[in-house]
Amino acid sequence: MDGAELASRIDHAFLKVDSHATVDALRDAVRLVIEHKLRALCVPPTLAATVKKNHPQVRVSAAVAFPLGTDSLAAKVFTLQELVEQQVDEVDVVLDLFALVNGNRHKIELEATRLGELTRAAGVMCKAIIETPILTEEQLRWAVEVLLESPIECIKTSTGYGREPTSLDHVRLIRDIVGDHKLIKAAGGITNRYEAEAMVAAGADIIGTSHSLRILEEMKTEAR
Repeated sequence: MDGAELASRIDHAFLKVDSHATVDALRDAVRLVIEHKLRALCVPPTLAATVKKNHPQVRVSAAVAFPLGTDSLAAKVFTLQELVEQQVDEVDVVLDLFALVNGNRHKIELEATRLGELTRAAGVMCKAIIETPILTEEQLRWAVEVLLESPIECIKTSTGYGREPTSLDHVRLIRDIVGDHKLIKAAGGITNRYEAEAMVAAGADIIGTSHSLRILEEMKTEAR
């Protein structure tokens, strides 16, 4: 895959809060996205407004209810409304993982409908995270079928927090179910160029990773 095309599919994740999560590191992340024309920068809600205000040219996606999705629906709605007011471009929302694991289809339908309607009305893309590594194939199938009928625009595989990596089979299965009707964001354990390209080949439209710099360096090396 052409390096520029792959770069244009990458949502760079700046989500881990540890001793390296400094203001300088955030500036570096913004610079990385701008200089290499990455698709977007994914940050916690508390950083989204600051990044968007200071760098309006950057597509900003805010991660909501990370990493377990156990915020109430009311809390998620409030957060999305606040982010809409802050003019973020997209949101990556973790659905209720307890409901997914326990087959609570009604709750997932309600959540996907409410969040999808809110963001669609605001012109903000909503990516619903279903955490494929913890789901059985049956759970994954019905979750994707629910999202297919919802206003949600994009299905995201995983947060990557303490999980097994997203597999190519997860992405293929989602694509088989949704066809061309939904976007797919593959995330969780994608650490190099070849894994990213394989996810695209399997059906992913967007790649979520915190290893963007490594991927970019590998693309540069290959181009030489």
